[in-house]
Amino acid sequence: MRPTVCFPLSLLYLALQSHAVQANQVSAEEIKNNTPVEHIEVRHRRSSIMSEITEDAQKLVSMPGAMGDPLQAAFALPGVVAAGGSMSAPAVRGSSPQDNIFEVDFMPAGYIFHDFGMSIFNRNLIQDFKLYSAGYGTSYSNATGAVFDVNLRTPKYQKIKTTLDFSMFNAGLFVEGQITENTAFYFSARKSTLPLFFDEGDELEDEDGELTGVTVNEAPDDNDYQGKFIWDVNSENSIIFSFTGAQDKAGANFSQRSEFALKNPDYQGDAVFDRKFNSQSLIWDHASNKLSAKVGIGILNETERLEYGQVATLSEGFYQQAKDKQISYKARVNYLINKTNSLVFDTAYFDSESDFSYDMFHYICTELDPDCDLNQGERIADRSVFDTDSYFVALSHIWQFHADWQSEIGVQWQGNKYTDEAFLMPRIALSYYVNSDSTITAKFGQYNRMQDLEVIAPVIGNPELDSQLSNHATLGFSQHLADEWSWSIEGYYKSMENLPLALQGSEQFYSNEVEGRAYGVDLLVNKNKTDKWYGWVAISYAKSERTDLRQNITRDYYADTPLVVNIVFNYQINELWNGGFNFTARSGQAYTPIVGVRENPDYEGRFLPVYGEPFSERFANYHRLDIRFERELKFYDLDAQLILELMNVYGQDNVSHIDLDYQEINSVNDLIIKEQTDDFSMRPSIGFSVSF
Repeated sequence: MRPTVCFPLSLLYLALQSHAVQANQVSAEEIKNNTPVEHIEVRHRRSSIMSEITEDAQKLVSMPGAMGDPLQAAFALPGVVAAGGSMSAPAVRGSSPQDNIFEVDFMPAGYIFHDFGMSIFNRNLIQDFKLYSAGYGTSYSNATGAVFDVNLRTPKYQKIKTTLDFSMFNAGLFVEGQITENTAFYFSARKSTLPLFFDEGDELEDEDGELTGVTVNEAPDDNDYQGKFIWDVNSENSIIFSFTGAQDKAGANFSQRSEFALKNPDYQGDAVFDRKFNSQSLIWDHASNKLSAKVGIGILNETERLEYGQVATLSEGFYQQAKDKQISYKARVNYLINKTNSLVFDTAYFDSESDFSYDMFHYICTELDPDCDLNQGERIADRSVFDTDSYFVALSHIWQFHADWQSEIGVQWQGNKYTDEAFLMPRIALSYYVNSDSTITAKFGQYNRMQDLEVIAPVIGNPELDSQLSNHATLGFSQHLADEWSWSIEGYYKSMENLPLALQGSEQFYSNEVEGRAYGVDLLVNKNKTDKWYGWVAISYAKSERTDLRQNITRDYYADTPLVVNIVFNYQINELWNGGFNFTARSGQAYTPIVGVRENPDYEGRFLPVYGEPFSERFANYHRLDIRFERELKFYDLDAQLILELMNVYGQDNVSHIDLDYQEINSVNDLIIKEQTDDFSMRPSIGFSVSF
């Protein structure tokens, strides 16, 4: 099968049309005898195709250790690592987590991962999830890393059904059903159960049972919601209204003996963190034999506020607050010219505004600096409003110019208002079909993204910085084998330009004097479900470096992880039970060793670390085993499911961060290092869901 845009959908449409014609044919004998004829009418809703979860997405939902979260399971895919610990954001193929973009249902998303690890989506909602690691086409802009493209399924036409989910870490409600003959909806809401594990006013203990000096003022908490309404106007047109939102918050008091306050006394006192967003979108979706199109408008509002160092009657403390508003106008058209040629046209305008206010100490640092806390500048207070409108127009031509060859040649014109830059970027893909089961694919593309606002904002950054640039090149081979086996291997090379460099003692604060490169090979061996089991093995070898052009020094990137291995296995034990495991092993990430202790020049009697060569050493190799079992059951004649998970089965301590043990240091001669583990020791989880 050599895919062509709209071709599978056209076949399905024609097949249904043919079936409808056959079902309504009447024999001449029945007419002659005036026999009553039973008519069978086939009604087709195109949206029903998108109402069922894909097989690949279902495999991620059921992956052990992900707690039913397909996006969290993305860390088991080739080329994906958590940058700085398993609870951190994804770094893909050597790029920074900040280089990625997230789209949900054709629109830009707010954050899609809660601060405590899980994604914001109910497991019942994901229809499909695609990760474009490198060399992707012209439909995505303002990204130099990876694209996480999430499709939430459309509502099912069924009697209204309610599902309740309960686990050790959250509780959720999901309602779905048909409203009228041509309309349906669903609504999901979830709430974290983390507050049940904390008592306000309690002082936290460390792994050894020692008090940390951190008192819970407001327990860590998060919540999220999603909803979708669909109107199937006819077999070719649908109108979809969606909304989603999420919030993460926590509050604590840091006493003078807490690690934070001992390192920087400005942190002493109460601290509050609150992050949230809400979005709404309206999309017209059209598909016919030769043309499919999406046109939509989306509204996104995000707010993030951090308050710290608040001491009653003594100090109002410090704060940072960012408010972002964006209205997105997007369109995508796929046109099938003939059996061998098709066009894909994309255009979008993002009407964006960012409001950044703060009263804080000025920290000048980037990912190249081993510890941002050491780069404290003067205390500053200001408010800035940024007009960050951006836009892009793109066109790709897909051509099956030979029975064994297919090309995709495209170009994207992209620009943004804040830096007044515009880019014309080619993107090319060439596929050679060795036979019906084997394909060789080569891709090349140029990409760019605007710098993070904190490095180009006036007062605290350099507004003259150019946008970041990156070139992607990939070469891969994939093959389908018998019994639902398949395998693929892909090599890649990325170059990066105009990355920011922190300038201490300069009025510019930042410059474009960092370059980078990343290269590697990803191998995936996959087995779809047959003979009651499925699984995959993903092996990635990679290298990621950054070069300080001012000093002409090249170092490992902090998220550089040379070798990553993931093994996932699931087995259908019987009609009621299935179970499986996920084993992860990877090289230790780079870190900067602490070689000494020095006095804190700003606070008498306090101490700071002396660092060695940045990112010159590595933590011990990481490994972890998770297992999961699911059982279908009846609960008072209602369909229910019991989920049992055990994460980090053998309690491996995976170190992800080191710092001085500030509570034990009394002089510059006390070089005492404290290690922090990756996330948790052995952790069980029990989940239960019931539908009615």
